[in-house]
Amino acid sequence: MKAFIVSLIFAAGALFCTYLASLGFRGIATSPTKGYGEDIPDLTLTDPIRRRKANQLVAWCETTAAILYLPPSAYALWVAFDPEGRIPLPVLIGLAVYGLLVGTLAGYPVEKIKQ
Repeated sequence: MKAFIVSLIFAAGALFCTYLASLGFRGIATSPTKGYGEDIPDLTLTDPIRRRKANQLVAWCETTAAILYLPPSAYALWVAFDPEGRIPLPVLIGLAVYGLLVGTLAGYPVEKIKQ
């Protein structure tokens, strides 16, 4: 059961990053109403070149994060369907660190755009 929950957490991260990547690809990640607009400086919102670059950064980083979330989700799901399967503690710690690193990659565009 625990492995299934770990799989769901990583799958939810992948789905959320996929949604954010779609905002970047559609060019509305910097929109004040639908994206990160409230945290973005006015200079980025008014300059079309900076806005396009910010949307591309969001699209690239979120797509990469979504892809990186898939292998741990598949591993945990594989373990969950094994009757004797359990995730060992060192692997679980490794998955937690990996999740933090991928989450940092997913949050990078927001911090970069704020500057």
